[in-house]
Amino acid sequence: MPWILAAVLVLLGVARGWAADPPQVVVVLSEESGAYSEVVQALRGRLAHSPAEVGVSAVGVSDWGRYAKERGRPNLVVAVGLRAAEAVADTGARVPVLNLLLPRQAFESLAEARMPSDYRTFSAIYLDQPFSRQLDLIRYALPGHERVGVLLGPASQGSLGPLLDAAREQGLQVYHERAESVEELVPVLRRVLEQSDVLLALPDPLVFNRDTIQGVLLTTYRFRDPVIAFSPAYVRAGALAAVYTLPDQFGVQAAEIIEQMAATGTWQLPPPQYAKYYAVSVNRQVARSLGLAVGSETVLYGKLRQAAEQRP
Repeated sequence: MPWILAAVLVLLGVARGWAADPPQVVVVLSEESGAYSEVVQALRGRLAHSPAEVGVSAVGVSDWGRYAKERGRPNLVVAVGLRAAEAVADTGARVPVLNLLLPRQAFESLAEARMPSDYRTFSAIYLDQPFSRQLDLIRYALPGHERVGVLLGPASQGSLGPLLDAAREQGLQVYHERAESVEELVPVLRRVLEQSDVLLALPDPLVFNRDTIQGVLLTTYRFRDPVIAFSPAYVRAGALAAVYTLPDQFGVQAAEIIEQMAATGTWQLPPPQYAKYYAVSVNRQVARSLGLAVGSETVLYGKLRQAAEQRP
């Protein structure tokens, strides 16, 4: 029958259209080098070996505004870094946005300002690690170090409540003070170190930056208190250990989310979440200097994974 043939031809045409026009993802980069480019390379690499057909474009943050005006709406925007997240939020993109390399507090501030705010269209994989994971590292790397010192700044003060809750669950005590200015850092840090066995570094631009890190590490070394940091750079600088997520691990996790959405055809994001992939680094020279017997990175990583699996 002619109408059946016509219907088949229409369906074939639609199928060819879908095959020729796969879902589109635009990655907006705060910088087009370093960790940011590693994220997009890993994301593309994962999707290249995926059964899901997804087109991936990458643009710098300075080009995003023009791109958003001139191109059609993509199925998803992935904003990598704070500058990219702010730029995408400012344009009021009416597509789902997945934010990467963004601390939890920064994401929550952006989400609060976004109207309407809905995780299905505005979500994130947080840059920072969950406190349970950081405290697990302290327990396994430094058994017996139960007094955890924390130096807070303006950007990290909101983390205190969740940190205290996580420490209580693990039987650890937290001694904390807040610094309001760079001039207060060392005096406040000394008071914290007098009460603690280990310093847990929290991301805060006032407390931990390229100008303050050496002073902080030297002060902790004089008190013989090891530092648990949040990046491998700080471990190389003199912190004892850190748990962190690598840029390519963020890219892989983002690609897995994209695969799931593409497979279902439903471009709704999962809730904001911490990175499920991570690594551990230990500074052996610092451990020897402090007379500490710290397990290998492989052993510590395995214990962190086991603790996470056993946690409800």
